[in-house]
Parts: sequence; structure tokens; C-alpha cells
Amino acid sequence: MRLLLVSLFFLVMVALCGLHSGIPEDVGSRAALVFGFLMLSGFVVGELAAKRQIPRITGYLLSGMACGPSLLALVDREVIEHLRLVDDLALALIAFTAGAELKTSRLRARARSIASITLVQTALVFVATGLVLWLLRPLLTFCHDLTGAQVLSVIAVLALIATANSPSTAVAVIVEARSKGDITDTVLGTTVLKDIVVLVGFSLVMSMALVHFSAAGGPGVSSARGVLLEVLFSLCMGVAFGLLMILYLRFVGKQRMLFMVACAFLSIHLSHTFHLDHLLMAVAVGFTVSNFSRQGEVFLSGLESAAGPIFLIFFCQTGAGLNLAVLLSVWHIVLIFIGIRGLFTYLGTRAGAAIARDPPAVRKLAWTGFIGQAGVSLGLAALARKSLGEPGAYIADLVVGAVVINQIFGPVAFRWALLKSGEGKKEP
Repeated sequence: MRLLLVSLFFLVMVALCGLHSGIPEDVGSRAALVFGFLMLSGFVVGELAAKRQIPRITGYLLSGMACGPSLLALVDREVIEHLRLVDDLALALIAFTAGAELKTSRLRARARSIASITLVQTALVFVATGLVLWLLRPLLTFCHDLTGAQVLSVIAVLALIATANSPSTAVAVIVEARSKGDITDTVLGTTVLKDIVVLVGFSLVMSMALVHFSAAGGPGVSSARGVLLEVLFSLCMGVAFGLLMILYLRFVGKQRMLFMVACAFLSIHLSHTFHLDHLLMAVAVGFTVSNFSRQGEVFLSGLESAAGPIFLIFFCQTGAGLNLAVLLSVWHIVLIFIGIRGLFTYLGTRAGAAIARDPPAVRKLAWTGFIGQAGVSLGLAALARKSLGEPGAYIADLVVGAVVINQIFGPVAFRWALLKSGEGKKEP
């Protein structure tokens, strides 16, 4: 009954969008309508997806794609750009969560395995994906008007995004399966640590890419040394900001949801003001609160309360901004991208686990926990879209296509692995 009622509201919103499409009005007014519409439509499709054992995030993306300019055209690109502030807010909350999940007490027992798999898998997926895309560059339409150095830098950005995983997806499957054991701890620790590595690596790779694009009129970056200093200052600022958050949570502790959103906006402002990487800064905030105080669970609880609607609109908006014409024209590249990433994720996990002398179950099954991609991958793709022009748009479309498919099959495969290993429990 609840879903039926919400569906009726959804149809009303479709009618309203249709009525407003022919009426000239300011972008802000349309943005307010679209914001509510995307929230409602995303919720409906997300609930329908969940009933069919498909992750809600996939429903959000599909909802945005259906409502976007490429299909039903209920949402236009001008309004999508007007709502871009939500991207930064969602990225900050994602990074807060990633840092908070990186608890030293949980990682200590599996530290050797986590470190080994993180390093081997990240390196192997990055190199293999980059090499395959370089060999296939005649098929990549954005390469035709770029120099060799520009093509190489864009491929490096895409290859690095391929190494990212989804801690939130892994956590959701683990909680649902009530799983405990070596695979569970290894996957959880590695997914979080890998995304930290990816965020640092992305700052370096993107900066190097912008060096080559600056000659063509794009923004420039001073040097690799400047990038490293930016990373260091971002982490230091994040630690200092995290200490201030600890004081609030300890001595005030009220209205946590509003507090988390306000802190996310403040961290974005500080990072822009001091020219810092706001993703790295936010990760350092979450890590500091979680590991240097007793407020970690309170912090995560506040994030959970604040993140839901923000992520919903973020993923719907990402789907709405997807250029399906471009995606359909490169569907074969999407499949190759997914296949290469999956194959070398498997090989990298097995090799890393073997080096760490993990038990056979970890070597054979842990790789399924690294298939899913979500917030960080989409966030990095959004940054690439903003920074690299047409090649960045190509990267974003390719990544979103891969994320949709990976989010459908990844959680299913991971749940199967947990049940097969005996760490997970079937539904009663």
C-alpha cells in the first residue's frame, strides 16, 4: 500500500514536470521541483529494486537515467548543473564514512593480508586496465583529437577509478548475511583502505593529467611536489577538523544529523578556501573521530541519519546526467572495462592473499567482495567530468555504465561467497 501511494505521488510529479516544461521560469524554481521529483522517483525505483534483490543504488541510477535528458527528458541539463552542490556534499559524507570505517582495532588482526591484497590488487588492476585501454585507444572516440600524453593521462585516470571498490556495498552485504570471519574482515578492511589509496592516487594522477591539458587551455598544476604538499595539508587539516568534531560530539552531541551535514559543507568551504583536496580532508576527519575518541559509533550513527537522502539525490542526479547516446556507442568498451577489471581483481586478490599466506577460502572467494563500485567511483568520475572536458564526460559515462552492472552482480556474488564459505547465514 505504501509503495502504491508513493507511486501515485510519482505520477503527479511527472504530470507537474510535463506542465512546467513549456512554461519559461527561472532555473532556481525548476531546480526546486526537480529536486523533489528526483527524490521521490529515486525512492520508488529504489524500493522496487530492493524487492527484487537489486541494490537500491542501482534503482537510483536507473531512475535518474529514465528521467534525464536522454530518455523521458523530465529533467534538463541546466537544472542538473544547478544541483551540482549536492555532489560535493555527498562526496564529503562518503569520505567521512570511509575514514570512520577504517578502525585500527578491527584491521590489526588482518593487517598483513589487508596490506598485501590492497597493494597487489590495486597495482595489477591499474596496470592491466591501463594497458588494455591503451591498446584499444583507436576505439576510444575521445582519443582522436588528443596528443599522446593527453591520451595516456586520461587513460591513467580511468584505470585508477577501476581500482576503486565500495565499502558501503560490502558492509550492506555483510550485515544482511550476518557474516563473521576471515573473508568478512579482509574484504571490509581492504575495501576501505583501497579507497583511501585511490583518493590519494587520484589527486596525483588527476593533477598530472591537468598538466597536459593546461597547454590546451585547461587548468594547470604547479608540480608533483605541490600536489604532495596539498595531500599532506589536506590530511593535517582533516585531523584538526576531526578533533574539533570530537569536542562537539563529546560535550554537546545533539542534532547529529544536522551537525554532520553542516560539517560536510564546512569542510568543503575550507578545502576550497585553502585549495585542499576535500575528499582526503574528509577521510582524515572520519579516521580521526573513529580512532582517537570514544565518539566513533555516535559519529557513524549521525552519518547514517544524514547520508540517506543526500545519496539518493546524488545517485539519481548522476544517472540523469548520463549521456546514454555516448554510453550506447561505447557499450563494447564498457563490457571490456568490466571484464578486465573483474579478471585482474580476481588475480590480484589471489596473489595478495597467497603472499600473506591466507587460508584457501580467502584466496578463492574474497575477490567477490571487490566487484561492487558505488559512491567513490561515481564521485571521482564526476570530478573527471568537471575537470577534463569531453574526455572527462566520456570517463564519467563509462564509469556509470560499469557501476550499474557491477552493483547488480557484485553484491549477489559476495553474498554467495559468504554463504559458501560458511561465514554468512541464510535468511531464516
